[in-house]
Formats: sequence, C-alpha cells, structure tokens
Amino acid sequence: WFRQGRDRYFVPVAVKIPGADIELARSGGAESAKLDFLGEIRDARGGLQGSVRDEVTIRLKGERMGQLASRSLQYDTGFTLPPGVYTLKFLARENESGKMGTFETKFSIPDLTAEQRRLPISSVVLSNQRQRLSDSVAVAERNKRLLAVNPLVVGNEKLAPSVTRVFRKDQEMFVFLEAYQPEARSNGYIVALVSFFRGKVKAFETAPLQIAEGPDERTRAVPVSFRVPLKSLAPGRYTLQVNVLNPADKKFAVWRSPMVLLP
Repeated sequence: WFRQGRDRYFVPVAVKIPGADIELARSGGAESAKLDFLGEIRDARGGLQGSVRDEVTIRLKGERMGQLASRSLQYDTGFTLPPGVYTLKFLARENESGKMGTFETKFSIPDLTAEQRRLPISSVVLSNQRQRLSDSVAVAERNKRLLAVNPLVVGNEKLAPSVTRVFRKDQEMFVFLEAYQPEARSNGYIVALVSFFRGKVKAFETAPLQIAEGPDERTRAVPVSFRVPLKSLAPGRYTLQVNVLNPADKKFAVWRSPMVLLP
C-alpha cells in the first residue's frame, strides 16, 4: 500500500499466470485466448469495499508469442482504500481450457496520520526486474487508468514485486518504498540504507542514500529507491533490513524481511 491522501491508500495487486497454461489454447488452434479476472476486497465486517471484473484478450500470434510457454503473464490492478483490515479474494480463468485459479489473503493498512513516534513509511517492495510497459501482452482499459497513480510505474517501466523474495547472485535487487512527511520542513531531507544480515553478522551494507527532494504536495511522499548488485554476496539465507531516517524531525523507521540468495 502507498498513501494517496490523508485517509486514502493505493493497494496495487498483481496476478501472474504461467504462459504454459495459455499455450494450451494456442496448441488447440485458437488465434486468441480470453482471460477473466474477478476480485473483491471486504473489510473486517464483511462489507464490500472494492471489486474488479475484467476480460482480457490475448492474441496468440506474432514473434513474442513464440516464447509464451517459458514466460509468465501478469495482470495488474489496484484499489484505493481507507485504513483498516481487509480480505482480498481473486479469481482468474482461461476460457478456452476452463482452467481456473483462486487466491485469498488478509492484509491491513495502518493509519499513518496517527503515527507520532516513528517516521511513517509505505510497504517496502523488493524486486529483481523492471518491466517495460510496452512488453505487456495484455492490458485492460481499467489498468491503463491505474498507471497514473501506481508509484511502482515510472515512465515506461514498472517494478515487478518479488512474491517469493528469492534472488540469484547474477541479479540486481531493486528496493522501493515511500517515506511520508506530513509536516515536512522546507530544509529537511531523508537518509536511507539497506543492510544484509546472516544471523547477527552484517554481510553487506549500502552507502547511505541522502534524498534532498521535497515531498509530493498531494501525498507528502518522498520516494526511496535502491539498486543493489548481489554478486558479492555468498548464497544463503539473509535478513534484509532497511533503515530510513529524517534527521530534522529525529524520526526513523526500520523494516526487516527474510530473503534467500541462490547461486
């Protein structure tokens, strides 16, 4: 989630489908495949707070379709919600084969306006790739409208979140978050760094990143972005730690997550 206003937060949702499932329709001689996407978000009382229903047509011809079996297709959407506890349910169906997949999860959005002690930050996104929007094989009309408010989209590229948080040594890790300064001072700045721990031992730490750019006037957000080569790290399990500091207000935030690095 990412803050859009005082009491509104944007929640991006990404659904990945193995290209091999779409390949079945192609092998059957179909010139196109139709995918149905249905999603809903309900609050803690069961009230419907958001829904989406899209039908996406994928053309099964052309040079890019030759690599369909080895690729994943990604559908992106999003919801704007107030702080609270929610349940997301999503269904995807390929109409030619009838194959269907479902997903359900709970998540919460904190009220950052009530945060007084720590520096408010968004969700932290880890990724191993930036995708060109022009590479997408299926974009619904609703999704095009969401690009303008999705902070993971910059220019013609989109940061693809890693769900598994498993990376390889020959990859780079992209780290993205937003820090919020509702009462930011005109001369304030943000300092951030990323650390990798194996147990209690610090294996690597980036140089401190100082961001002098002021917050967005509407969201009061300061984007924080890292691009970290992983080739110098030994394979294994790590704890990734992100530290963000606002020296002027003497507030900070610390975020941690396990991750795995493969050879």
